[in-house]
Amino acid sequence: MFFKQYTLWLPRWWVIVLSLMLTVLLVLFGLRNAAYYLAVSEPKHGSYLIVEGWLDDKSLDQALALFSNNSGYQFIITTGGPDERHSNTKHLTYAEQSADYLLAKGLPSKEIIVISTPASAQARTFLSAVMVREWFAANNIENATMDVFTDSVHARRTHLLYTKAFGPINHIGIYASNPSRFDLSTWWQTSEGAKSVSTELIALIWTILFFDPGAPGSYQEKWG
Repeated sequence: MFFKQYTLWLPRWWVIVLSLMLTVLLVLFGLRNAAYYLAVSEPKHGSYLIVEGWLDDKSLDQALALFSNNSGYQFIITTGGPDERHSNTKHLTYAEQSADYLLAKGLPSKEIIVISTPASAQARTFLSAVMVREWFAANNIENATMDVFTDSVHARRTHLLYTKAFGPINHIGIYASNPSRFDLSTWWQTSEGAKSVSTELIALIWTILFFDPGAPGSYQEKWG
């Protein structure tokens, strides 16, 4: 009276083993190609090339070469907040530092737009995107096509955050720099590659599942 008999169907042992093997192979394949997935390049070839100012010199050189070799770009926009590393006392923000570097490399000042970002403890890339959006709005520029240039495996998350900042539009492209300290095809063989890929993969998953930027123009959008 206290128990009732049920029939429970279970797969045979070899089916379980085969399923586990296939799962492991799929996971390994996904991890092996994770760096390529994160370092996405899908440009839109617009008039503006946005460069994240915290990039190192080698990445900035790549951005400058991309800008110079693409006749469609008219302006480089440098972004970034305060220099937390205090590596440059002349300029307070990464946006200013990267602009100064590009100027020293021969880029005409009329082709550079500096959009500095306020200090923020989190979501710095998103806040940079919001500041760029507000600059376009202040200058009455609507539906501008742009590409964002960022650091290798940071690219997919950057594109997602810019899309969140600008809304459901399809005129934002992305470029990933070529990493100088590890190879995308063997990222797990170096500590720099393992740290960069694992950190960005976790951050991307968190952004997809939990990031809530707030309504456009709200206090939460800028200051969280």
